[in-house]
Amino acid sequence: MPWEVSQKGLLLGMGNPLLDISAKVDQAMLDKYDLKGGNQILAEDKHKPLYDELKEIEGVEFIAGGATQNSIRVGQWMLQTTGATSYMGCVGKDDYADKMKEACAKDGVNCQYMVDEATPTGTCAVCIVDKERSLVANLSAANNYKVDHFKQEDHMALLEKAQVVYSAGFFITVCPEAIEICAKHCNEKGKTYCMNLSAPFIMEVPPFKECLTKTMPYVDFLFGNETEAGTFAKTEKWTETDIAEIAKKISLLPKEGDKPRTVVITQGCEPTIVAIKGEITEYPVIKLAPSKLVDTNGAGDAYVGGFLSGLVNGKDMHYCCQAGAYAASVIVQRSGCTFPAKPRFSYRPEPKPTPLRKPKFVKVKYAEPETKFLNMIVKVIKVSDVDGVTEALCGDETAVVTFKPQASKAAAFKEGAVLRIQNAYVKMDKGFVKVIIDKWGLAAVAEEDTPGGKPEIGDTKDSNNLSAVEYELKG
Repeated sequence: MPWEVSQKGLLLGMGNPLLDISAKVDQAMLDKYDLKGGNQILAEDKHKPLYDELKEIEGVEFIAGGATQNSIRVGQWMLQTTGATSYMGCVGKDDYADKMKEACAKDGVNCQYMVDEATPTGTCAVCIVDKERSLVANLSAANNYKVDHFKQEDHMALLEKAQVVYSAGFFITVCPEAIEICAKHCNEKGKTYCMNLSAPFIMEVPPFKECLTKTMPYVDFLFGNETEAGTFAKTEKWTETDIAEIAKKISLLPKEGDKPRTVVITQGCEPTIVAIKGEITEYPVIKLAPSKLVDTNGAGDAYVGGFLSGLVNGKDMHYCCQAGAYAASVIVQRSGCTFPAKPRFSYRPEPKPTPLRKPKFVKVKYAEPETKFLNMIVKVIKVSDVDGVTEALCGDETAVVTFKPQASKAAAFKEGAVLRIQNAYVKMDKGFVKVIIDKWGLAAVAEEDTPGGKPEIGDTKDSNNLSAVEYELKG
């Protein structure tokens, strides 16, 4: 359905416009060019023959692409108001540029390309194997965008008019000066600046990571997928590997202005993780039957485009994530980042939350096989490393039992600490009871003013070790 946006130019994108050359290939072609499924890289000399090979494949398609341009086109499609979006980047003076201009004009995007007459329009090799894609970007003219083009009066006017500005991280490799102008302008004017991590190499190549780090304090919304989030953590030398914990930590990095940073991490067919001020929320995506999938090229870009279309209308997070999930579900059922004439998005209001019940805490002796939703106050007796996994023997005056916390929860387990455990469950490990604390569980230091309080736990009943009793599996 059309959104309520009535003003033009509310959403501005700056990026690398590329013409996608998309074809189905086999694993042998990926191996030939040292490519990996689901990855995005910049072309090297060894990749140059790839583009001509793709053009000769039966069924090859030429589609207006480039990560930011994809998101802006999808956002425009969702908004359904001609000129609601604007876009800038650099192209050559050739047929490829004409194809993209035509596509964007048809979509209703106000494209203001810089034209480099000496350099061909950039292309992206989209190699599809079993519905998964590997992208190889040959930036060419897209790599030559200059900040002087952006500083022209009519182009700066687009920035003044925009309320939301977005660039994929790929634009870091091209024009950091324009990124800095946009980010600081949005911060000063109370607007919204958005960026995408885009690909592991953005964080792995020192000059690109330096620009990302410099820009991060001004980023109001940061997008990425689970692989990119993991790479970000590695390059920061963080020990966290849990994606939710990484998103949480990114959201708490130093931030300019009054707005908290919102981190949106997509995980394919798994729920999207959103972190704001260290608080994590998960939003479902639309799961499709495998038979409906055509290819995943542009799925992440489409999610961002749908999300941004909600953002410019001042919609809440539930709304934006639904719009993103809808847009992505449409794009994966088509070849490349293409879409039907009009969206058929129908917003489903967030269900009213069920009133929370006061948690009921029980003694350790009740941690029996297959018990769920355990809430306990326990004292940590001993912490061990078992094959790289933290295990902790904890108890109270009734019994002791072994806990296996998720890696992100393990730090709370220190010998002698009194912990509040919530939403844990018992799992049988080779016939022995283990209490599991996964991402839905909680392990925190017990305090007088927290649920369950902080009862005195003197000597624990070590003689009643529930994890020392071996159970047999019944028929």
